Amino acid sequence: MAETLLILDTSVVLKWFLETGEPDLVAARSIRRAFLSGRCRLGAPDILLMEVANALTTGRGASPKDVAETITAIIELGIRLIDLQVDALVHAVEMASVYRAAVYDTYFLAMAMDMGGLLVTADEAFLRKIKTHVNLTSLRDLRLPDA
Repeated sequence: MAETLLILDTSVVLKWFLETGEPDLVAARSIRRAFLSGRCRLGAPDILLMEVANALTTGRGASPKDVAETITAIIELGIRLIDLQVDALVHAVEMASVYRAAVYDTYFLAMAMDMGGLLVTADEAFLRKIKTHVNLTSLRDLRLPDA
């Protein structure tokens, strides 16, 4: 799996920083440990940072200081943050229309497809809309190599 690029969506990265009421915390944190030990590569569109900030601010009522610390921690971890890719955005819009999903969500999948990676998500509603796709897996179903 070290050669596989895992594209993480916001639902997975948020679990690294939330302590309560979150299913699959262990699975999310095992991805972070695998990355830190060199067993996989991680990436995400740079909009991940804005989505994390939004989720913490509007969804969790986090303070600006806590949000800033979380964003800093994500950046310092060294995940590859990928600038907006117009081709991937066009592809995301097409998929959003077909699957009746948010462009934000399909953009993460388009990025994984374009980069030959695998999108890992804990967003069950998105998974239900897309059904099965070779570049998509649920956090719950992801199998990482042993340490």
